[in-house]
Amino acid sequence: MKKIICVLGLLLVGCEDPINVALPAVENKLVIDAMLWRNLGQTPGTLEVIISRTADYYDEEVPYVSNATVTLQQLDMIFTAQEDAPGHYYIYNVDVAENDTFTLSLFVDTATYTATESLVLSTPVDSVIQGENTLITGDQVEAVVSLTDRPEPGNYYLMDFGYNNLFVTRDEFYNGNKISFSFFYDKYFPKNTPTPIYLMGVDRDFYTYMQILISHAGQDGGGPFATAKSSLRGNIQNTTNSQDYPLGYFRVVERDSLIFTAVE
Repeated sequence: MKKIICVLGLLLVGCEDPINVALPAVENKLVIDAMLWRNLGQTPGTLEVIISRTADYYDEEVPYVSNATVTLQQLDMIFTAQEDAPGHYYIYNVDVAENDTFTLSLFVDTATYTATESLVLSTPVDSVIQGENTLITGDQVEAVVSLTDRPEPGNYYLMDFGYNNLFVTRDEFYNGNKISFSFFYDKYFPKNTPTPIYLMGVDRDFYTYMQILISHAGQDGGGPFATAKSSLRGNIQNTTNSQDYPLGYFRVVERDSLIFTAVE
């Protein structure tokens, strides 16, 4: 018999044997994370496309997909992306103009995938400063973010705090006004390390998509063992076989950024 020593109570002190939970096999799906972005108030932009496949929870390596054909169409111009690293495709110096539509096309393993989107404008990040508040455990880092909403109603924003920390918000209660809110990094967030924080405008569909994704990822009370509440199907279509749709999303955004450096 294996020797197991555990102290039970309100706090589980430790066990000698690791526990591996048997999880169901993951369906093999193509994952396409695509973003065409430009800096706030500028026109030249960059297309970034990451293509991979779903993997089991315990897999340590991401199964990136190489040798795909990735193109971007703007009006009557078609640009072809270059694979700079396995599964990572880029097009630089794209004229990301307002009111233009952009069609992303991918040819992967005999199938064609497409999505069409237009630019969503953003607003500046006014400031990001370190706060003194913490959550229950007391070892988080507080980043206090301030921004001024665009004047028209119905704006949606995505904030990327780095290290896979994402946050979405909409201006339902602060339309046209300045707002400040706190984001708490966990105890592993590195101190004295400059970290870029990005704010980008998104549309309602992508806002809803990200709410679901963040919930499933565990940032909103979910986790790897949580039950999925709804499908994570994005806006990219498989035009070869509509039933075999990919995961992921294509968005065209304007973004602003600031550097945040937490200190001890």
